[in-house]
Amino acid sequence: MRDAVAPVLRGGRPSTWAYRDVSADRDDPRGWAESTATATIDELVARGAPEADAEAIADELIEPPGVAAPVSRYVLVQDGEVVVSEVLPGPAKASDRIGHGLAPDVLPLVAHRPLDLTFLVVEVGRDGGGFRVYRFGHGEVQSEQQLQGRTDTLHKIRGGGWAHKRMQSHTEELWRQNVGELGAAIDATVRRTSAGLVVVAGDIRARQLLELELSEETRAMLSVVPSDTRAPDAADDALVSQVEVALARIVAQRVHDSLDLLRARLGRGDGTAVDRLGEVVTALASAQVDTLLLDPDAFDDRTLLALGDVPWVASAPEGALDAEVLGELPAASALARAALLTDARVVLASAGSLPGDGGIGALLRWPVGPPTPGGGGGGDAG
Repeated sequence: MRDAVAPVLRGGRPSTWAYRDVSADRDDPRGWAESTATATIDELVARGAPEADAEAIADELIEPPGVAAPVSRYVLVQDGEVVVSEVLPGPAKASDRIGHGLAPDVLPLVAHRPLDLTFLVVEVGRDGGGFRVYRFGHGEVQSEQQLQGRTDTLHKIRGGGWAHKRMQSHTEELWRQNVGELGAAIDATVRRTSAGLVVVAGDIRARQLLELELSEETRAMLSVVPSDTRAPDAADDALVSQVEVALARIVAQRVHDSLDLLRARLGRGDGTAVDRLGEVVTALASAQVDTLLLDPDAFDDRTLLALGDVPWVASAPEGALDAEVLGELPAASALARAALLTDARVVLASAGSLPGDGGIGALLRWPVGPPTPGGGGGGDAG
């Protein structure tokens, strides 16, 4: 996520930004896009944005996203130049947002890209196959590879006799060679990209052979689509659905593990976790937060100050120390910005799943204050 916003995260330069649902599954998608772009220009100019910035954003919003609905787009412009324009596949994670100021609101990007995960989508047949490499929350294909193996006598011949058995054995060996080449390419790509998920679809026998060819490391991250998506009558949504389910499981597991660790640390009372807004702001100000957990909907209309330097966030001007106050941001956005600027992970969770009633928590890099009576002071396995 940081790579998309690194040039603007620190703030300090006037920026104009917009987050919009740009799904094209409407009766008149072009007309709707133009109407949305016009309304966006009017809203941004009314908020003080330069007209050149507003028009640049509108031009990006009109462009076809290039991926199937639902899809959103986040655009950030400085001095009339597009600095960030990101297509964000999947349902919208927040209501439409626009703004102009010295500290941009990047929370929608955080919501769409909850973790930095590279994954492969593989389609395999007895004649070879191919795969595409994606990054979670990105619309574009990162890379693609197709392998076409030998196709002579690929279909087994039914019948008796030694000649038929030899032909069947030869055909099986061809399948293995074709799938083996694909497996080697997948393993190499997994190592090169540090991928965390491999989704495999295609001919059932080819899938079985491919799994045998893959390394133990790759097999551990395998998710199999139980259908031949390369067949002429195959439905397109089977593969898409499997990918979405597999990604959702990974995100859910990450949230679950982070919540478990937060509860365990708070229960120990050893100062390695906090769950009050003021405590989290203080910890972020000293770059003490390893993982920030929050529910963006838990803060109502509360705002925090976004700062141009350390400590990056404050609840009042006196907390800014010598840093420039860039402006106010919604509390969740200001907290997420400070977390990213101090290399902390951001995990979005529901307020009901978070300890306490503040909709927030943080795992710390080192303890704060002395342990509470009866609390453990030992290290943490997580």
